[in-house]
Order: sequence, then C-alpha cells, then structure tokens
Amino acid sequence: MANTTDAVRLLIEAAKTDTIYRDVYLRRARDLLSPTLDESGYRAVASMQKELDELVRHTRSAVVQFDWAKAAELSAQADRMRKAIDAQAGIAPLAQHVYDADLVAFDPFSPGKHLGPPAMQTGLRAQLLETLASLQKADTTFGSFYQQRSGYFSRLELARGADSGKARGRTRAELEQLALEAAERGDITTIESVAKQLRDYKDASEKNSSASSAVKSRYECPLDLGIPFPQDASARAREFGMVERHSAGRPDMTAALEVIYAHAWGPAPTSPELEHEGVLRTQVLVESKVPTELATDDLKVLGGQFIQQIFISSGGTRYLPPMASETALVEEFPENDSADAPSKLMSALGLRNRRGLARAEIENALMRFGPNLLADQLGLDPIEFRLVCIPYDLYMRLGPERGWGKWHHWTHFDGYWVVSGNRLRALVGGDGRFGGLADLVSISRTDARDSVYARFAVVRRARMVARWR
Repeated sequence: MANTTDAVRLLIEAAKTDTIYRDVYLRRARDLLSPTLDESGYRAVASMQKELDELVRHTRSAVVQFDWAKAAELSAQADRMRKAIDAQAGIAPLAQHVYDADLVAFDPFSPGKHLGPPAMQTGLRAQLLETLASLQKADTTFGSFYQQRSGYFSRLELARGADSGKARGRTRAELEQLALEAAERGDITTIESVAKQLRDYKDASEKNSSASSAVKSRYECPLDLGIPFPQDASARAREFGMVERHSAGRPDMTAALEVIYAHAWGPAPTSPELEHEGVLRTQVLVESKVPTELATDDLKVLGGQFIQQIFISSGGTRYLPPMASETALVEEFPENDSADAPSKLMSALGLRNRRGLARAEIENALMRFGPNLLADQLGLDPIEFRLVCIPYDLYMRLGPERGWGKWHHWTHFDGYWVVSGNRLRALVGGDGRFGGLADLVSISRTDARDSVYARFAVVRRARMVARWR
C-alpha cells in the first residue's frame, strides 16, 4: 500500500510539469489507485459525508423529541458511516488529485507570457528529473517510459532570465522605439548612437541565419508525422467512422510560419508599447512572406491571431500552426443533418451525441475511455497516439476537399485560448457565416450550446510537442 501511494504521489507531481503526457500520468495513477479506492468509491465517500451530516441532524431531532429508540438506531448508523469514512481518510485527499484533477495544465517550457519568469524552468526541470528517477524505481512496469521522458528533459534547453550571465542587449524593436522617442524630443545625439547600432544590428528572425536555424530546430518535429498508420489500425478505425487521411506540408507558407515561430520564441517585451510594436512588425513581416496568390484577408486575420494570442493544445503546450505533412485518423461525417446520426465512436466514449457537449465533458470522456479505445480497439499505443478533438490546422487543410466550413455551426477544435488571468477558453470554429475554414474563435469550457459539434481525430502525440531541444 505504501509503495502504491508513493507512486501515485510521484505521478501526480510529474503530471504537473510534463503536461504533454499529463493524461498518461493521471491514467497510470488511476490504475494504481483503483484497487484501493476506485473512482466510484471515491465519489461514494463524498456522498457518505453528506449522508452522515443528515443522519446527525436527524439524531439530534430524535433526542430533542425524547425518541430514544430512534436516536439509538440513527446514532449507530452514523457511527458505522463515520468509521467507513475514517477508513478512507488517509487516501481520499490523494484520490482527489487523481479523480478531480484538471485535465489541462500549462507546459512551463513552452513560450508565452503565462509562463512566468524563465528562471523558474531550472528548478522545475531539476524537480521533474528527480521525480522521474523515483518513478523508475517505484513503478518499474512503466520504467522505460519514465526513462524516455527523463532523457527528453535532460536535453531540453532552458530559457535564461534577463539577469543571468551577461546583461541582455536591446532588441531591434527596443532600439527603434528609442530612436522614435529621441526623434520626438529632438535628441540628435541619441538618434546618432541608436542609428549606428541599428545599422549593424542582426535581427534574429530576418538576418541571422544561424540564430534562425537554432529557433527553427527547437520546434521542428524530428519524427515523420506523415508516415501511414498500421494497416490493421486503419481498418479497425473505419468501424468507428474514422478514415486515414494525409495532409500535405505547406512549403509555400514556411517562411511566413517561421516568422510567427521566431516571434513566439523571442524575449518577453519589457513594456506594453514594445509588445504592441513587436506584434505590428511581425504581422507586416508575415504578410510579406506569404505568396501573393495566397495573401487573402482570411489568411491575414488568421496569421494575426497566432501572433497576438496565446493558444495551447490539450497537452498544455503552445499551439502554433505546424508546417510538416501529417497522417491522421479523422472522423469524416458530412457537415449536414446526418451529423446527428448515431455513432459507434461516440458510444465508445460514453457520450450521448456529438453536439450540445461542453469541452470539459469531452475532455473527461477522452481521458476515461480514449486510451482503452486506442489500445484495445485500434491496436495503437496510447503513449505514441492520442484521441483528440480535430486540431484546427488539420480541419483547415483537409476541409476544402470535404466541403467543411460551410454549415452554420461550430466544430470543437483541440486546444484553448489563454485569456487574461490565465483562464482557458475552448477553441471552436468552422462556421460558414464567420469565415468558414478560417473561422477560429473560443467559448467557455462549460458551454454546452447545441450549435457546436464534436469531430474527433487520432494524431501522433509528437505533433503537440512545442520544443524538441
């Protein structure tokens, strides 16, 4: 028992930091904890506490009425129930972190303002590596997985704080802002000094090819996401309404997407003014990199969203539009009234239908039933693959040939928009009235409006990784 609870505690800790596999850690914690206290038992304990409170109230009432027989009967029931609750008192708080865990957590190693000071990454990584080393000893069944994750984090480059090592030089945007302010003051001396620095300045995203390559190698997936699925898995997937589809890469958009990635990986602006200036500069640069025949207003709006906003995947990592080709298993029902037809996949996930579902309900169903469906029904490893709401970029790339993005409904997309206070809003879109395939908006995680449909896909988990080194 002690070894089991120790392993569960370690899994809970690992899930807080290694968010791309948060569902794997929490699922493993459930498996280890269930023989001692499964989810239904944990829910029963909470219900028993309410029943105990009610019994105590009725016991007091019986005493006030001098009904001693009833008081004795009720107090005996209350005593038995209290002992049953006390028996689980030691493990119930641990179970709460497993069965009531938020299924989405921020990846502290992704770029974005929500992450806090970069200096935190050093301590977080050291703690995680220690946790993974302990898990290799406490849970040998998953030992190779913990070892693999430890290797990944050991190789990961960490962000450096502004006060670490040598003082950070001013960015090009900061220098240009200084020049503008000096011009307004008529400060010729400052203008001359800043102009000389700008003349020789090598902007990482535009001129410094080695820096650009370094940034690019951080986010480019080293695995081939375009390789086909195992043949038997594809055949079984058709029984659940999913079809293997290949999405070609977009080499014509590579230059523009690289600018977006470079912007995301850049140092955090030191003021709102510099942030605004950086966003405007990046938008102009992105538009200049898009081929003329592709530079539609919809694409410009979409590019602006990824520059101005922070989106994360369901794995908690920064979500930026990928460039590479990819193969996935995708639900292919048409966007019309037939979408309401019964679905074997929806039944397997324990969902009543595919519309009128809150994202919180969907994520819980994917957590509970997704891994077993992958392993038992499709023969796919849940550590390598993941069942998710279709990612927006896949929907947009596969949609034209399938007539998607024309109906007057939204589709649930994997991931969330990070808004003020680090609150998460679920990504949805695809409504023909508001941009069609380019439509990308958000709703509350608890919003269960009838006009939003769920479409699922099996993807390789590697597509969610924000950083590879």
